[in-house]
Amino acid sequence: MVPLQGSPQDPCYPQCAQWILDNQQLDGSWGQSAEVNKETLLSTLACVVALKRWNAGPDHIRRGLNFIGRNFSVAMDGQSVSPVGFNITFSGLLNLATEMGLEIPAMKTDIDGIFYLQEIELARDGGGTVAARKAFMAYVSEGLGRRHDWDLVMPYQRKNGSLFNSPSTTAAAAIYSRNDKALDYLGSLTSKFGGSVPAIYPDNLYSQLRTVNTLEKMGISSDFAYEIRDILDTTYRCWMQNEEEIMSDMTTCAVAFRFLRMNGYDITSDGMAQFAEQSCYDGSIHAYLNDIKPLLELYRSSQVCFSENDLILRKIGSWSAKVLKQQLSSGKISKSLTPEWLYLV
Repeated sequence: MVPLQGSPQDPCYPQCAQWILDNQQLDGSWGQSAEVNKETLLSTLACVVALKRWNAGPDHIRRGLNFIGRNFSVAMDGQSVSPVGFNITFSGLLNLATEMGLEIPAMKTDIDGIFYLQEIELARDGGGTVAARKAFMAYVSEGLGRRHDWDLVMPYQRKNGSLFNSPSTTAAAAIYSRNDKALDYLGSLTSKFGGSVPAIYPDNLYSQLRTVNTLEKMGISSDFAYEIRDILDTTYRCWMQNEEEIMSDMTTCAVAFRFLRMNGYDITSDGMAQFAEQSCYDGSIHAYLNDIKPLLELYRSSQVCFSENDLILRKIGSWSAKVLKQQLSSGKISKSLTPEWLYLV
């Protein structure tokens, strides 16, 4: 919904609006999932609001609103999987829709219930430090819109111009803070992908490393030796060039380090020094959300240690093991994951 500079009634990226018009599903939704879930509701409402913003596709809007109304109960389901900050982002879009004069065909009590869940989420005291909450608030800032102080968000902007590699959050920054680097990032995405912009970009490297991990777990990595070597060579080049895609993300950095070390690449642990102290986790959005997967990856990476004198990896191993054990004893680790944690720690 980023307006064209100097012409606020026109979209800055008309190809995205055209993609929305061309890709509505038969049931009125937008999204890739075959089932109705919160992600589908979120993307559908976002598309409806975008079309309304540019006075396009009245029939698409009607069908999208009907889809949301028919499936509004999914948004209220506390047992279903939710995108991070769903209650904040979805309610933010509902508020925008209402301001634009759109009527959501759902019971008022249900709509009020979503706004109540938003307030609970905003008042919730998550894990980690004050810095962790600030990171979370920046992450969900698109759902807060003009209510939020965007000067508190922009310190999280990455070198590529994005916020958290998220086009939607970055678009909100372009709207509310008029940030040129955000516009440059969005422009590069539309030049590369046209109107169909990915939900997260870049994330190619992490996705590829996850694929390597899956192949190894399945015991068939030898059947894909050439493809794996190509992925690891690319990872090694990115590591040596200290590229942001690796170094700015705790999980990606830890996974990359472990795979490179295990496959004979000559790298030092210097790139892991940023994670030598527990404060790196305590001040992150992962701590606020009690997301322990980065802890597992950091602990795993610390075990690929070739020298007892490697203080960086020893420190990482010490504090990550301590936190994992605390999480185990407090019952915060999913039962499905507990055997793996116990085996490692």
